Amino acid sequence: MIRLHTDGLLRRLLVFILLFSLCFTVLASGVQLYFEYRREMRDIEARMALIRAGYLASLERSLWDLDEAQLDTQLRGLVDFSDVARVRLVSEDFQLLRGEAEPKGPLRIERFPLDYQPPSGPPRHLGELEVSIDLGAVHRRLYATGLASLLWMGVFLCGLAVALSGLFYRLVTRHLQVMAEFARRIGAGQWQEPLRLGRRRSARPDEIDTVAHALDDMRRAILSDIERRERDRLALQDKRDELQAMVERRTASLARAKDDAEAANLAKSRFLATMSHELRTPLNGILGMAELLRGGRLEAPDRQRVEALYKAGEGLLAILNEVLYFARLEEGESRAELVGFSLRQLCREVLALLEPMAVANGDTLQLDIDEQLAGYQHGAEQYLRQVLSNLLANAIKFTEHGQVRLKVQVLASDGAAQRVRLSVSDNGIGIEPAVQAKIFDRFVQASEAVARRYGGTGLGLAICKHLVEKLGGCIGLDSVQGQGSNFWFELDIAHGQQAASGASAPTATASLDILVVEDVALNREVAGGLLVSDGHRVSFADDAAQALQVCAQRRFDLILLDVHLPGMSGVELCRQLRANPGPNRHSRIVALTAGVQPGQVSGYLEAGMQGVLAKPLRLVNLRQALAEAAPAEQAPVDPNMDWSLLATHRSLLGEEKLQGLLNVLRQSLEQHTTTLAEALSAQDHTDVQHLAHRLAGSCDSLGFSGLAGLLRRLEDAAREHDQKALDALAEPLASQFGQARATLEQLIQS
Repeated sequence: MIRLHTDGLLRRLLVFILLFSLCFTVLASGVQLYFEYRREMRDIEARMALIRAGYLASLERSLWDLDEAQLDTQLRGLVDFSDVARVRLVSEDFQLLRGEAEPKGPLRIERFPLDYQPPSGPPRHLGELEVSIDLGAVHRRLYATGLASLLWMGVFLCGLAVALSGLFYRLVTRHLQVMAEFARRIGAGQWQEPLRLGRRRSARPDEIDTVAHALDDMRRAILSDIERRERDRLALQDKRDELQAMVERRTASLARAKDDAEAANLAKSRFLATMSHELRTPLNGILGMAELLRGGRLEAPDRQRVEALYKAGEGLLAILNEVLYFARLEEGESRAELVGFSLRQLCREVLALLEPMAVANGDTLQLDIDEQLAGYQHGAEQYLRQVLSNLLANAIKFTEHGQVRLKVQVLASDGAAQRVRLSVSDNGIGIEPAVQAKIFDRFVQASEAVARRYGGTGLGLAICKHLVEKLGGCIGLDSVQGQGSNFWFELDIAHGQQAASGASAPTATASLDILVVEDVALNREVAGGLLVSDGHRVSFADDAAQALQVCAQRRFDLILLDVHLPGMSGVELCRQLRANPGPNRHSRIVALTAGVQPGQVSGYLEAGMQGVLAKPLRLVNLRQALAEAAPAEQAPVDPNMDWSLLATHRSLLGEEKLQGLLNVLRQSLEQHTTTLAEALSAQDHTDVQHLAHRLAGSCDSLGFSGLAGLLRRLEDAAREHDQKALDALAEPLASQFGQARATLEQLIQS
């Protein structure tokens, strides 16, 4: 039995044969009908020719003789012709019609002129004979013939299709089903039973036999491969167990190494943080006292001793700063700030700064700048200043009574940037060839003798390499031991425009009331001495409790707050001063600390501090903080913005960090403004107080003093449940929010 519902190939073959049979039947029937139609048309033409040849002459004679009876007989004879539906004779004497008056169906009308030639005279036109052929009868015969042909041929071809399908099933399809079932058994893992087709063996195998033999060969190959794999598996089992034990041992070893590395990294971070604070704190006292003594009236020997003390402290501070700066570079906390500057001016400034060092060492400084160098550049000026300072300081340090030369050469130039090579050459002690390959590594110096004689950390050149590579440049050296060295670096610098001239160094401000909160007596004495020498009124507190007590009694223009205090930290003390009502709630608070890494500084600012003074305390930095804390009448300021605070943040954190903080403030305003408006509308005083306090601290820490002050008034009114005051503040608050958003957008976009 043919199973059409399962045998897809057989079903498709049968459908294909049936479709082919249908097309062939239709085509053959169409051809047959075409030839039948042609035959019918030829028969009609033949009858018309017979009428023309055999009837027209007798009709013309009868019409000439006016023999109506004869004409009637002749016309009836024409009507008897096959498929002639109607005959009409039209003349001047007769109007004769024979057949159907109004025949149905399509007609073919033939008209024959009737002209008679009398024995004498010209031919005479007697009338016209019209013969109408019934084409409908022709069409009916063609339809019957075509239908019969189509039915007989369809029956024949369908029978042929069924017969061919059955034959294909017997010869091919049923064997394919057996092969498919065999393949499924193979897939299920039944490899033992061979393939049997259930057909007679033939001396001449066909394609089905070939496929069947190939499938059975595949079964045997799979069996062989399984046996081989089993042998390999048993052979590898011991190796796998051994490797697994080895991996477990290695994993445990790596885990221990990872823990050790993390512990070492944590210890390094703690060491750097501790060293930063513990070394900077005594240095603050040493350098501060030395600076106070330098300003006093001393004898020449004592002045020399104080100067030596100050220089020794400066050297120790430089080493400490170098170690901490390199640690910041390794942790990715230092980022290039792109500004407009003049490379010519930068080179002159660095040489002018190092000239006293060169004079003390008996060296002469030279500057050679390519005339093709653009007037102004745009790039990381601070990085270039650091690299040039390190390279020139090294050259001066290792050269005695010699020459140090800074050369700037333009290698290539286009419309947007220049490829510049900066080199620092000297005729000092030089570097051994074996050391040159690793001189840019950390803690590497020319030799042990050089390290003992000249000191240093061996980090300066490593910092230079790191900074130059961050700028996309390269650095190298050429040196001959005993003859000198030439350190160079190359990088692309974009063209820039003239930068705005910087502000002059701050001078002493008018007398201020200042509170110094410091637990170390020496540091209090240093800060007090520097402040009193500038004419300020100074009060002291050695811990947070005493500071809170003093701040509750009187207002200060500036509070210098040590971060590391016994008991309550300086950060927590600042939060309490900002959160609680009191005379110093809005006073300027500046952190006094040795921890000036960006991650620490951002924490101080979030607590409400408005600046950071790094230990050791310098008079110039102290005066800068005092100038920013001076009362408003001393200099015109924006009542809504503390631009000096933003400038301090920019100098301490860099432009990229400042932009991040501005974005955070913008997001905070967008997030809480609507919530604050809803709380005001719902007269939810608790929520208003909380949101106003939170936003005021964020605004104040970034210099938005106008908005911060209005928010604190809102916070006070909410604390007192003064709804009338809250309603009065709603409109000015909305205006301040709008101004703050506009200022933020300008700062971020610029």
